[in-house]
Amino acid sequence: MRLITIALISMAVASPAFASGGKSKKSGKSNRIKAEWTVKNDVFPEYKIPDQAQSLHSVDIPVVVAPIAVNGHLVNYAFLNIRVVLEKSVDTWKMRTKAHFMRDAVLRAAHESPFGKSGERTLLDEERTLTLIRTAIRPWVSDEQLNHIEFLSIDMLNG
Repeated sequence: MRLITIALISMAVASPAFASGGKSKKSGKSNRIKAEWTVKNDVFPEYKIPDQAQSLHSVDIPVVVAPIAVNGHLVNYAFLNIRVVLEKSVDTWKMRTKAHFMRDAVLRAAHESPFGKSGERTLLDEERTLTLIRTAIRPWVSDEQLNHIEFLSIDMLNG
C-alpha cells in the first residue's frame, strides 16, 4: 500500500499541471487570455515633447492622475505629464531627487481642488491647474528657481 501511495504521489508531482496554459487537444484554444490596448494622446494632440535642450534644466514629474469632478461628483480622470523648467543657475540633479515629493504635492492639490474646467467632463482648466501646481511645489522650488511649468501631455477619457 505504501508503495502504491509513493508511486501515485510521484506521478502527480512529475506530471504537468492540467491548467498549464498549453493548448487543449480537443478545442485547439489556449486557456490564457491576452489583453491588449493602445493608449494614444488623441485628446490634446498638440502636446509634444518640448525642446531637448530644455530637458537639461528641468524636472519631469511622472504621470499624475488628477480627478475631474462636476458638481462634486467624480466624472473623469486626467493623466498629466508635467515638466518643471528651472532657471539655469539651479542644481537640476538636486531638484530631481525631490520629484517624488513634488508629485505627491501635486496629487494632493488635484484631490483638494479638481483640475477640470467648471462643468466640463473632458476639459482641463490649464491656467488654474498651473497656478495650483506652482503653489503645491513651492516648498521645494521657489519662485526664483522656477522658470515655468508646462504639460508634456494631457490624456483623459473622452466619455
